[in-house]
Amino acid sequence: MFALNESLVLRAVSMAALCLLGACASDDAPADTELWPTKGWQVRAPEQEGMSSSVLEGTRTYAFADGMNTQGVVVVRHGAIVAEWYADGADEHSWGASWSMAKSFTSALVGIAIDEGLIPGVDVSMADYLPSWKGTDKEKIKLENVLQMASGLHWNESYDPADISSSDIITLVLQEADQLDYAQSRAVEVPPGTRFNYSSGDTMLLSGVLNVVTGRSAEDYAAEKLFGPLGMAQVEWWRDAHGHTLTYCCLDTPTRDFARFGLLYERGGNWESGPVVPSSWVQASVEPSAAFEGYGYKWWLTGRTVEGIPADTFSARGHDGQYIYVIPSLDIVAVRNGLYVKYDGEPIADPNLFGFYPSAGLVAGQGTIAPTAGWSDVEFLKPIIDSITE
Repeated sequence: MFALNESLVLRAVSMAALCLLGACASDDAPADTELWPTKGWQVRAPEQEGMSSSVLEGTRTYAFADGMNTQGVVVVRHGAIVAEWYADGADEHSWGASWSMAKSFTSALVGIAIDEGLIPGVDVSMADYLPSWKGTDKEKIKLENVLQMASGLHWNESYDPADISSSDIITLVLQEADQLDYAQSRAVEVPPGTRFNYSSGDTMLLSGVLNVVTGRSAEDYAAEKLFGPLGMAQVEWWRDAHGHTLTYCCLDTPTRDFARFGLLYERGGNWESGPVVPSSWVQASVEPSAAFEGYGYKWWLTGRTVEGIPADTFSARGHDGQYIYVIPSLDIVAVRNGLYVKYDGEPIADPNLFGFYPSAGLVAGQGTIAPTAGWSDVEFLKPIIDSITE
């Protein structure tokens, strides 16, 4: 088992002790002031935000048990960090991996582009932005279909090495220099909107859409419209060998910054400086699709499909156990990142992404490692939920 970052644990314990003695005080702001982490997080004892430290400890026990391979956990309530734990050698500045949590960031960018009038709406044909689809049966595929993983295109998302010959995701990350072109080339299998099929290829198509409507890469657009306003200064988004942002994955940033993004959605797209993502888009993003009630616009509607957690819980989820949980009814954001050793060169898949960003501990000392014991949303979240006293 990896040891925890002792300085952070001791700080949290000390703050909790002060609260129990009736000596709680805010770091910089009164308790009734709405907190925004744009320039830095407020770190408060759980008791200051109506939570029990001793009950909350159950989340740390679960997340850092042997075989869980957790690197960092951040729990936020009322805009303040109430719990923060890291494996030995990691801290609040350590890079975390997103894998498919990046899909939710991509959805936010689409919503911003629609709000700016760059895209008419979700009913627009994808062929308006992908010229090779003009005059083909793919013209019927709408932007909304792609957002909801219901494009109808053939895609096999299997990560099983035994399935390497038929897996589209393995082919994409191992062999394709132009990943956007590969995603566009998939054949129509069923009518759009009729089937939920989890597809990184669908989300890669949005890299092309954003490039066409903004005149720049999705990463550059995000830097201005999303990362900058939220105060995400330490962030890199991987791209393929042709310069296309990998909108389906591979956005690297510390655990605290993933929590910033979760807080943005927990607060309906609003931020300290004003709206960042339209509130109407946030609401639409967490509405179930006709194809699958557990999925919206690149967000998992976890509370609809998992018993034992609030029904309004939604989450961004990534390979090897990367999670951003948002529980609006409890004013909670919780993030878990797995162990990650980041490649120290340029974040370019040229062309083999796994050569630089391997998963599942395939390459010693590189990439991400999954929880070998599996992961339970309920076991992670229940102590957080049960710790709430007011």
